[in-house]
Amino acid sequence: MAEDKPDMQRRSLLADAVPAAALAAVAAGTAQAQAADPGYVVPGVRLAFTAWVTISAMKTIGDIPVGQGRVIPITGGTFEGPRLKGKVMPGGADWQTVRADGVTELQAHYGLETDDGAIIQVWNSVIARPEPPAAAGGAPGRFLRSTIRLQAPKGPHDWLNKAVFVGTLNAPADPRAPVTIRCFEVI
Repeated sequence: MAEDKPDMQRRSLLADAVPAAALAAVAAGTAQAQAADPGYVVPGVRLAFTAWVTISAMKTIGDIPVGQGRVIPITGGTFEGPRLKGKVMPGGADWQTVRADGVTELQAHYGLETDDGAIIQVWNSVIARPEPPAAAGGAPGRFLRSTIRLQAPKGPHDWLNKAVFVGTLNAPADPRAPVTIRCFEVI
């Protein structure tokens, strides 16, 4: 069975830190795929913003029909990207379901307030699953990827309403906040 190179490229692009060599390899793979089939498009990504989110203690909901429920209140934070920056608004929450197969589904809803006063709603749907150790004897990792929907008012941030976004969480960890979210615009 042939290796699925576009899938590997997408995974590489979704990593929190994408070295220049990885970008060059993706570009080369994309060019090869497009040369073989001119209608074939491999999406790329570019950083929209990084959010450093503060939270309060997790609250356990208990048994729910599809697993174990829990919620983590969002208390604030900051965010910054090439085209916008500001504060994470307190009052949102991260609703989680821990499934029997060990996968955690997260549904976060919160607000961002830009430095120019715009309020942006965020819906972040995350899959978190354990990964085997990268090397023998290494610590197991976690796969944390998300789809992000943003809603902004008309004006300078309207571009957020017209794009698709994906994200990563907490890899690598950042000392500014317990949760680091990197939001990428799909291009």
